[in-house]
Amino acid sequence: IKLEITETAIVMDFKRQMELIGKLRQNGFIVEMDDFGSGYSSLNMLKEMPLDIIKMDLKFLENDHEKGRLILKSLIEMAHNMDLLVVVEGVETVSQVEFLSQFKDCVLQGYYFSRPIMSDELHSMLDENK
Repeated sequence: IKLEITETAIVMDFKRQMELIGKLRQNGFIVEMDDFGSGYSSLNMLKEMPLDIIKMDLKFLENDHEKGRLILKSLIEMAHNMDLLVVVEGVETVSQVEFLSQFKDCVLQGYYFSRPIMSDELHSMLDENK
């Protein structure tokens, strides 16, 4: 079972939240930090958090800004060095897919691949591809 948390939820009572997340991981939960980089992102907090997955927002790539690309590249490399799986959310364009495909072991998620669908539609699609 995966548990998604946001930085905002952690900031309110950091020490207590870290203990709770640690216990959840000990009991087999996979812990994801959602929307990393979309608001206040503390690298100091990140080093303390017992995480498995970091989900990054593509706000860094808005307006095709070169500094944003450098920041995103550095964050992905840092996360990989910390043995975190990286999920990049909000992928919508071919240029974003091309840029992100340079990174190994990144999961890309967004409208480029599919809009959200209902479970019965997913089952129909899977049945068609058998």
